Amino acid sequence: MDVVVVYRANPESLQKVLGLLRKEGFNPTTLENPGSADALHGGGRATYVISIAVPRSEAAGAESILRKWDKARQSEVNKMTGKLAGPFLFSVMAVGVLALVLLLLGILWDAVALLAVAWITVFALAANAEKIKLKTKGSKRR
Repeated sequence: MDVVVVYRANPESLQKVLGLLRKEGFNPTTLENPGSADALHGGGRATYVISIAVPRSEAAGAESILRKWDKARQSEVNKMTGKLAGPFLFSVMAVGVLALVLLLLGILWDAVALLAVAWITVFALAANAEKIKLKTKGSKRR
């Protein structure tokens, strides 16, 4: 049987891609990428990819389905990262102001590590502000 590789997946998304193709009526098979064994032994699992193939007659349809799936996943990622842009900029500005205050006090160089901790804290709080607000409102009702 003549097969065509339509997708290369990491182990975490392999079953999802196979399930999607099977649900759409395709007959996917997995092939191991020849370089994967070396990557698995040397570099770890992060570089390990598995090739997914379908019969040549199904290749165009399978690639179309996978393109749509990738586009939907990418839009989810873009939406999530777009939500983080505001908190990121706010945290950078807040830490910039803190650095300026520490510089004016003459203790900036002694507190450089504090700036990193402050940035992480401010970013985490700003990025999760809506969730924190919902949790605090929920706990007041009880």
